[in-house]
Amino acid sequence: MKALKYVVATLILFAAMPLAAQYVPTPAEEPSPDGALNPEILESLRQSVVITPQLKAVQNALAENEINSLVTDHRKTISDDTLFTKEIKTGKITNQTQSGRCWLFGGLNAIRPDVMKKYGIENFELSQAYNQFWDKLERANRSLELAIALKGEPSDSRKNMLLLQKPIEDGGDWNFVKFLVDRYGVVPKSVMPDTQQAGYTGQMNNLLSTVMRKGIKAIREAENPQAVSAAKMATLKDVYKILVLCIGEPPTTFHWRYENKKKDDEGTKAKGKEKEAAKKEESGLAPLRAFTPQEFYRDFMGAPLDNYVSFINYPGKPENALIRFSWNRDSSDGPDMQAVNISTEQMQKMALKSIMDDQVVWFCCNSSVQRNTKTGLWDMGVQDYGSLFGIDFTMSKEDQLKYYDGAPNHCMVLTGVDVQDGNPVKWKVENSWGDKRGRDGWWTITRSWFDANVFEILIDKRYCPPELLKAAEQEPVVMPPWDPFSN
Repeated sequence: MKALKYVVATLILFAAMPLAAQYVPTPAEEPSPDGALNPEILESLRQSVVITPQLKAVQNALAENEINSLVTDHRKTISDDTLFTKEIKTGKITNQTQSGRCWLFGGLNAIRPDVMKKYGIENFELSQAYNQFWDKLERANRSLELAIALKGEPSDSRKNMLLLQKPIEDGGDWNFVKFLVDRYGVVPKSVMPDTQQAGYTGQMNNLLSTVMRKGIKAIREAENPQAVSAAKMATLKDVYKILVLCIGEPPTTFHWRYENKKKDDEGTKAKGKEKEAAKKEESGLAPLRAFTPQEFYRDFMGAPLDNYVSFINYPGKPENALIRFSWNRDSSDGPDMQAVNISTEQMQKMALKSIMDDQVVWFCCNSSVQRNTKTGLWDMGVQDYGSLFGIDFTMSKEDQLKYYDGAPNHCMVLTGVDVQDGNPVKWKVENSWGDKRGRDGWWTITRSWFDANVFEILIDKRYCPPELLKAAEQEPVVMPPWDPFSN
């Protein structure tokens, strides 16, 4: 009798509990035999592929080789003469190793040519690890602030799921670079070089993500503002500790000097003692100086980063509109990424002006397609999958974005251009994959590849038409945080 009373009481208790929110699928989503792979369909599929001698050869080749090694178009590869009308001298090729820091490498690489030219430095590299440290910490704070803002939403809401999937990732954009450099400055790489964890971020990111998810959980379960604040600070302290141990603690001050290797100006009219004095002044070791990272940025950088405007090519979105991408930032108080949507032809016209005036150009693209890694060539048709499989794999740029088949995933720097009849036909690219890929780390992209796969570009205002500068000042069209362009 007691057991029966217990069962009844339990049933009453469960009946009184509120039901959890449930997903209600539409009838068409439910399991149905109507759409099953029935014997008739399977037989039709079998008959659709007849193994001819040619397909047998393809099948044998695919059994023993990587697909990409079989689809490289030899004629396309040898047509790249690697000569350019204009090339800008930059430093040695950098290597982001196994990390998603291309946006940071590209951003810092875009800064350094002016520094090298101004001070006569033969090679110069800024510390990516220094800004990476602050990026991770700022990113952790941003995600925790978003968790606080979304505290009232279900944990499985679309926004919360997106936050939990990527609480502290590597990827970024130009606005990340600008924010970090403006706030924290920069330091030479010799002052804070990469550690193993800085370059190979997978394991560190896994640990940081676990700490972040625990912190988000604590925030969601906190019962008052004081508990929320305490949960956030405890999480930030754990993140800071991991970063210090894995990357190193960023310097607040440092000492640095450089070797000036400027050659005499061939056009100088200085003679005798005047020439010798000028030569001594132009070459040799600069005095050892103490800097803060902010002082180093202020004293050594070229054009202020405020002088640059971001442009994107996003087919299907309003032309010449300013588009803002929600959550696409690495801080709680910095701006979201935003850019003016223009054609790739407009992009290339401005990039041409910039390169011809000795200003390199930061850009972002889909680097995963149509490339020959051995020769460092990005060109449409250089990987001919269609001929190998007899299937049309092409999709428009608009459809690639719309259906998640292609999006910007890698940032680099344009350092040269080849011009024919006044138009750019190919571009020289400084990559950050080390000197073992491409032509000792350098790559070429053709005009056709640029049109199909370049999505974003950064241009100094000096090379922007007035109407595009005006477009950059309008109210933005706001995209959701899960937009494929920036997610």
